[in-house]
Amino acid sequence: MSVTVAPTVEAMIWLPKEGQVIAKVPPRKGNFRWLHHTLEIRSPSLEGDRWSLPRNCLMKFVMAAIDRFGYVAVYRDMSKLSRCTKSCLDAMGMECDCSCLGAHHGESSGGWFERVGDAVVADLGEIARTKVVYGPKGAEGGAQVYRGQLQGRTYSVTRAGRSDWPKAADFMCPSCVTARAQVWDHCHTHGFVRAPLCNPCNTRHWSGWRPVNGRAMPSHNLDTNYYRWCPRHGERGQACSA
Repeated sequence: MSVTVAPTVEAMIWLPKEGQVIAKVPPRKGNFRWLHHTLEIRSPSLEGDRWSLPRNCLMKFVMAAIDRFGYVAVYRDMSKLSRCTKSCLDAMGMECDCSCLGAHHGESSGGWFERVGDAVVADLGEIARTKVVYGPKGAEGGAQVYRGQLQGRTYSVTRAGRSDWPKAADFMCPSCVTARAQVWDHCHTHGFVRAPLCNPCNTRHWSGWRPVNGRAMPSHNLDTNYYRWCPRHGERGQACSA
């Protein structure tokens, strides 16, 4: 099976055959608030550098992680013996654990993200552990200038909640104004969509980035005016998140 390596996969989640899913994201202040309040995941528990999350939050986490980190690697323990069903085809890419090892997952989903690369990483007898990388879908044609089409909209990680959203890739990134956008940025403090950003602009504000880690320092040509698309930007009290 061929493997496509996605650039800078920072978020990972593992779906075992039983029990909670295990997620790993870059350590950052506000991760609990992001998981618990923005994504409405009940009782996220941090043990070391791993988050234990309820199994029913898998889709929420993957969709939001794509917006926050650009790409997410999903590890699954898949049964080699079970048969594919309609629920597999409608699985949005990751929700079942049948014998196709994910090859047919999401064919009927109409999702806004796509598989970037996949591989079988371990053979465990009747179970195979697979790794699939997901990223945002691109757009064809010229990129538009973003003019606040989703201003005032609450950020959503459900298919129904995003049914009338344009793809982020329909627009130019309003931060650097040099690249096509990839993901929808949102204010983690207030929960509103702000703007479509390219992945470098969306992630270079992380406080944990250091040159010794091979990360780019913030550039002076970045425009953070897109913060103002949060309706509560500038209010006294809790400032908008970076």
